Amino acid sequence: MFHPMSPVPPAASAPARRPTRLQLAWYFLRLGAGGFGGPVALANTMHRDLVERRAWLGEREYADGLALATACPGPLAYQLGVYCGYVRGGLRGAALAAIAFALAPFLIVLAIAALYGRFQHAWQLRAVFYGVAPVIVALILKACWNLGRKTLKRNRLSWLFAAVAATVTLIFRAELVSLFLGAGLLGIWLFAPPEVSPPRPACAGTRLGSFGALAAGGAFAGAATTAGLFVFFFKTGLLVFGSGLVIAPFLKAYVVDQYHWLSNRQFLDAVAIGMVTPGPVVITATFVGYLVGGTAGAVAATVGIFAPSLLFTAMAVPLLARVRGSRRVQGFLHGITTAVVGALFGTGLLIADSAIVDGTTALLTGAAFAALLWRPRWPEPLLVGAGLLAGLLFYGHPVF
Repeated sequence: MFHPMSPVPPAASAPARRPTRLQLAWYFLRLGAGGFGGPVALANTMHRDLVERRAWLGEREYADGLALATACPGPLAYQLGVYCGYVRGGLRGAALAAIAFALAPFLIVLAIAALYGRFQHAWQLRAVFYGVAPVIVALILKACWNLGRKTLKRNRLSWLFAAVAATVTLIFRAELVSLFLGAGLLGIWLFAPPEVSPPRPACAGTRLGSFGALAAGGAFAGAATTAGLFVFFFKTGLLVFGSGLVIAPFLKAYVVDQYHWLSNRQFLDAVAIGMVTPGPVVITATFVGYLVGGTAGAVAATVGIFAPSLLFTAMAVPLLARVRGSRRVQGFLHGITTAVVGALFGTGLLIADSAIVDGTTALLTGAAFAALLWRPRWPEPLLVGAGLLAGLLFYGHPVF
């Protein structure tokens, strides 16, 4: 019998298995520690693990989460992870997923930032960025295809929407919120399923107090720099849609040009670190926070950038539970899904444009992509490690 406080109504095809909170936290801790390739790869990994292998989520639940992660502010992969935690464990599950998903990337970037402060001019560090970025490009492009194949299936109109979204993203070099909303509005008519008369789903409730306290806890008292970092990155988190890379121009305008917290080179290195480390790309905030305000600054920036994802997910999932039975809502969500798949592919090509700087990096990208086609189940950290070694070997001595 469906309980009125359940995160997902019966119509959402509840999966056969329900994880314990420990299993949920352990999965997202491991995903944060070993998930490379940006939002596309992470979203694809969650589909493979949570839908296909573990059966913790149903196909429709996953598609709903992908659409919500796009429509709400916050990094797509992180938002999707918080959603998965919510539908399987309520608010506590969402909090566990949120903390576990961000913990490992935070600690990794914190350690890198400390080393960077001492060795930022060393050629070895430049070489690491040189070799790893092409591998990340291959992971993103391969994951784009997998994600599109599994979510859009053989619907030609869906693929057309995705192609248009990819083209617009490449032209404007950004993921446009209006593009997602426009696709959703068109989807109301073009993707709405045939009309049926399902039973009205029970309404899902939520307790926002827990998340309000969690977000308020991030705004701890401290030095003016620490408080300023939290406020700045909280506002920045409200602007993130899809890939965290969309906030890079915004960050540069303030972090480099207005506040002068970092030099241009330090900022570019921060973005690169966000790309090559596991977890969401917006973990760049941790690196910036550390360089500006030490460990306290890193904590403030990290909590600030991720807090909007928690708040919006807590509000959006119960709303979806109320209206999910509507065929128009289903069409709207599918329209958004088609646009996000295309936009993420376009973002992957933009990343390729910045990561492939010569013949050697082009060769590394092709080799990594070929390896993924030859051995699709090779661990991603293994490929990233190979890219790191190649960077150390060929940096300053390109093959051609």
